[in-house]
Amino acid sequence: MGITENLKAAGYVQEKSTEGDRPILKGIYKVMFVEGKLQEPNQYGHSYLAKFKIVETLSGKESKSAFPEFAGFYDVAEKAADDKKGIAKLLNGFFSVGIKVDTSSDDALYASLAEQVGSAELYVKGFEKKAWKKLDDGSFVENPEGTVKQDFNFMVKEKAEKQSVVKNGHPL
Repeated sequence: MGITENLKAAGYVQEKSTEGDRPILKGIYKVMFVEGKLQEPNQYGHSYLAKFKIVETLSGKESKSAFPEFAGFYDVAEKAADDKKGIAKLLNGFFSVGIKVDTSSDDALYASLAEQVGSAELYVKGFEKKAWKKLDDGSFVENPEGTVKQDFNFMVKEKAEKQSVVKNGHPL
């Protein structure tokens, strides 16, 4: 039997490749801190990049990616203490699962974060971040032409487990 006959017998139909498309992961996940690095300052400021790989899907869409699914850039300059944009958000994520990061100095902070790579497990809620545009009056409205992006928030373990049971039904 030839190749084309095998394809026909298997019901093969040509499809466009979706390689490179990253689906938005909506759900609750247990993740591993897999990479952290201080970025060079650029037009967006000075930040710390943290990447997380899913180790367990508690609820929501499964990931088949070999690469880290979640990444965050955390300001280490003017907005460092901002719990929405600064490195404080990342530190609070670690603290939420009982991991204390040494903040006695900058060097201690980065060394402490480096020690967590490959061992720190955290909980996150993945969601779609819509595109927004700023109006002349300073307010924001949703931008339908903009690109939606993957976003996430850290969760405490107990809340992550409780919400995943609610979404998936009782485990028993």
